[in-house]
Amino acid sequence: MARAHYVADGVLHRLQPPGSADLAVDSPSWFAWLDDPGSRSFSFEGSAGSLTARKERRGGGGDGYWTAYRKRDGRLRKTYLGKAEKVTQHRLDEAARFLAESGTGMLPTELAVSGSRAPVGSSAAAGGDALLLSKLSVPVRRHTLVARTSLSARIEDGLERRLTVISAPAGFGKSTLLSTWAAASASGSHLVAWLSLDSRDDDPARFWRYFVTALSRLEPGCGETALALLDSPQPPPVVTVLTTLLNDLDALAVEATLVLDDYHVMASKDIHEALAFLLENLPPRVHLIIATRADPPLPLSRLRERGELTELRAHDLRFESEDAMTYFNQMGLDLSLRQVSELVARTEGWVGGLQMAALAMQDHPDLPGFIDAFSGSNRCDGLLGRGGPGSAA
Repeated sequence: MARAHYVADGVLHRLQPPGSADLAVDSPSWFAWLDDPGSRSFSFEGSAGSLTARKERRGGGGDGYWTAYRKRDGRLRKTYLGKAEKVTQHRLDEAARFLAESGTGMLPTELAVSGSRAPVGSSAAAGGDALLLSKLSVPVRRHTLVARTSLSARIEDGLERRLTVISAPAGFGKSTLLSTWAAASASGSHLVAWLSLDSRDDDPARFWRYFVTALSRLEPGCGETALALLDSPQPPPVVTVLTTLLNDLDALAVEATLVLDDYHVMASKDIHEALAFLLENLPPRVHLIIATRADPPLPLSRLRERGELTELRAHDLRFESEDAMTYFNQMGLDLSLRQVSELVARTEGWVGGLQMAALAMQDHPDLPGFIDAFSGSNRCDGLLGRGGPGSAA
């Protein structure tokens, strides 16, 4: 197909309609043409290489932004150019050079001063804050832990559905379970991304930048257009950003899972609604796991009815006597089955309570006496200090 418009030697040659005047790049007429709703694409040839520029439309509006594409080694590569006023001769040359040398990604002008690519955490978040890389890493597992084989198997089985929700109060071992599962499950055929949330992330701009950055670590190029849109001076609606992200996820060649830990700190209605949109449109090979102290305001009932939801709750996470015996043995405590059963009954299998009991029993001179007192009627207020299982950090 013959090209309708192309740029060469700093001049836009407009072939359609016939007789259209040429325009000098960087002239007022050039920027006006780029901003015109009827201008959709052009090819570019420069000293550093060539590309095709296309205007992407934002969620039903008339505004748009330009993206550069080039096919290389059988793969279509792209980079973000920006709104009309950003598409200068210099930026086109830069984009052509970047696509020719580096493939898909962000232009050098989009990179942080440190030289790290923005998608792996060096870009600024909302309010100018830098992204904290440790929030995007699977937490390091403690040496002393009990293998929850059956629970890990349930998580693994749930990957065939869209969403897994692990909902239980603090101290039930949600993060430990997930970090252990992630370390064992991640492989070349199954990629796992992680995002640990805190109260500062309850801001849509900040949350989605972290969210997309976490997914960008799955595969080079994944989410880069979405990140560029989030970082643009006038970001498009979040649905538009997530649409580009979903398209990237759909192109993944392997299974992928994103874990959102401590999602209960998210109170923003906008975040919940946008996440519901993403869930509704997740590609078949992508799965989401949410760990939370309370059920998130997402369409769980609809997902449950469709068979697209896996749920683990407090009663699933409680330690049985066998689990507790293994744990106490790992802690170097020589307890009888009766003693362990008493502790399990007293804590109702609450992992946090058993951990506190184990710490309190270290080097205790009278373990039987301690257990008898612990198993009494004080509901372990004296030991735990906060009145029971639901209050541990």
